[in-house]
Amino acid sequence: MPEIEDYGITVEEYLEGLEKGVDVLELRRLEEWGVPTDLALELMTLIPKVANRTATPEEIVRSLMIMSPPLRQIK
Repeated sequence: MPEIEDYGITVEEYLEGLEKGVDVLELRRLEEWGVPTDLALELMTLIPKVANRTATPEEIVRSLMIMSPPLRQIK
């Protein structure tokens, strides 16, 4: 069973984020993984396109670059 992570997000913060179109838990998970906030937000817009197979080759490369160790702040 996977471990449950506590990112310190309240239900209110999560719902406010969803109203603004941002999954705050996913954002915090990416930040914890070492992705800077601006790149994490960009990645969150690219991932659905990649999953739906509507991403351009450039968007696929960009998402891979964001997830690569040189752009992440390895902890």
